[in-house]
Amino acid sequence: MALTRRQWLMLSILVTGSFITVLNQTLVTPAIPSIMEEMSVDAATAQWLTTGFTLVNAIMIPITAYLQDRFSTRRLFLVSMALFAVGSAMTGCALSFPVMLTGRLIQAAGAGLLMPLTMTVLLVTFPVDKRGSAMGIFGLVIAFAPAIGPTVAGIVIDQFDWHVMFFAITALSLAVIVGALIMMDNKPPANKGDAHLDPLSLTLSTLGFGLMLYGFSAVGSTGLTVFTGVSIVLGVIGVVWFFIRQTHLEHPMLRVQVLENRRFLVATIIGMLVQGALLAAGILMPIYVQTLLGYSATMSGLVLMPGAILMGIMNPVAGKLFDKHGPRKLGVTGMVLLTVTTLGFAMLTLNTPIWFLAVLYTVRMFSMALVNMPITTWGMNALDNKVMNHGTSVNNTLRQVAGSLGTAVIISVSSLVTNTAQQSMAWADAQLLGINVAFAVCAGLCLIGAVLAILLVKDRPADQASEDRTGERRSLLESIMKTDVYALATTATVADAMRLFVEKNISACPIVDAEGRPVGFVSDGDILKRLTPRGGQVIDPIVMIMNSAYDDRDYDERLEELMAMPVTEIGARRSIGVGIHSTLPEVCRVLAENHLKKVPVMEGDVIVGIINRSDITQYSMQAYLDHRPDEAVYCGPDADGDEVCEVGATAAKE
Repeated sequence: MALTRRQWLMLSILVTGSFITVLNQTLVTPAIPSIMEEMSVDAATAQWLTTGFTLVNAIMIPITAYLQDRFSTRRLFLVSMALFAVGSAMTGCALSFPVMLTGRLIQAAGAGLLMPLTMTVLLVTFPVDKRGSAMGIFGLVIAFAPAIGPTVAGIVIDQFDWHVMFFAITALSLAVIVGALIMMDNKPPANKGDAHLDPLSLTLSTLGFGLMLYGFSAVGSTGLTVFTGVSIVLGVIGVVWFFIRQTHLEHPMLRVQVLENRRFLVATIIGMLVQGALLAAGILMPIYVQTLLGYSATMSGLVLMPGAILMGIMNPVAGKLFDKHGPRKLGVTGMVLLTVTTLGFAMLTLNTPIWFLAVLYTVRMFSMALVNMPITTWGMNALDNKVMNHGTSVNNTLRQVAGSLGTAVIISVSSLVTNTAQQSMAWADAQLLGINVAFAVCAGLCLIGAVLAILLVKDRPADQASEDRTGERRSLLESIMKTDVYALATTATVADAMRLFVEKNISACPIVDAEGRPVGFVSDGDILKRLTPRGGQVIDPIVMIMNSAYDDRDYDERLEELMAMPVTEIGARRSIGVGIHSTLPEVCRVLAENHLKKVPVMEGDVIVGIINRSDITQYSMQAYLDHRPDEAVYCGPDADGDEVCEVGATAAKE
């Protein structure tokens, strides 16, 4: 069913708001050289515009869940966009770095609320049969904004001024606010009063991560002083205290116990290393291209654009490759390639061709696409379904924090090396040495991730079996599928198929070749179609049988002929399957689009199970009931004396 006009307008508002916030994150990097020159700050200080933004985003992730349970989505959306607009205006008007940084941090607070909130608003506003359209458009925005951000920023900087970028962001934000006031429904929160927030945990996370980030950043500008050392130590103490406190709270801000799962921990560490490498390169590249090679901000953005576009294209492709080949091949290949390309950036010269930079950066982003989704999915699949949402929150938060801290460390290394080298060599040579050493440190972090991937990321073998023995779950699909796989050889007849259906009480099965690879699929419906009179096409199997019963004239002859036919002749010529690491929404899509009751579950080219529609239905109902233990049904008379029933703890209290 097509979306209504009002729904399209609503979707436009949400998508535009998300587009602005995602675009905003990538606009700053080409402007960093200009900002450094105008405000007389070094790279270690300027990188706060990126790392500070990312850190505030990370802190806001767990807070958003609490706020969504306390306030209506409309009010929260308007507040987040208002914060973002105020921060954008302050950044655009800034004449000093502290004012600009404050504006960026206010921006980050609004953006940190907006992204998870937008997902919720989409799911709450649109009915189930229309969510696919809404989420599809939303996904395109997320991939498109980072691709054009650096290039658009470069053009604006060269033609106008970097201040203009933030004025434009402010104007767009205000337009979204007006649209939301008109079009967004003011629905109350679903679980008002049930949310919990621990003020001490919020304080510890904010101060702990903030002091660590400040300390590592300040080292690049002032060196390791008593003040910077105390900041780092106090930050570490705050972070450790925060993590310990989360293990003792009934309602923790982050359920860090999920890190006790080895696979999830390994995947999170690799993701943190990749995130740090990604953000650091985004800051170092424009400085190198504009300051040392002398190219314009537009050219700097164009160098980054092909890699961003390729990464956006590769994300869904990597998902399909993950389903087919598992995490190990993609993870190891991606991490090794990421290490090699990052090491290539550690060997830059003052004469490196611009096309070489673009190619090397594009290959680097390609390698990240091979790592990010597969490794994250591999880690998430190790968690029990009941803590999956906590795993997502922990993974996202730690990746954001690692991106901030990793970037601060790497940029500080670049600044320290540059400042030290300037005493004995020319300014340009010192700047180049600092960038090369920073990329070498970045390559070292990537190498650690590559070693972890080689040693610990497995598709299925022994470490998986050991995890199963401790009671941990593998993939969700693997936990609910049927592992008794019955198949027919390509040499089997229809009689063999019917015998298998009757003996095993099944209605369909795959057809496999001599190597066990699926080449087709046959069901009882395929057999019934052949028994139907030629006069018409009937879809309902019951009607087929009834029609055949009245066709005594040649029914026995057709039945005898059918039993001797090869099963490959009546079955489907191709086998539709899903990968063992597929998500339930993906499995449901395959079943619905192909009008199937069941599909084989594949690990590579081998069938390892069968998933039925009834399996998914039973799991979904049980999971829903398990997650809503307090939402029983309470019945009684209302104010008018009529018998009514209500669901939930609120009804129980009343």
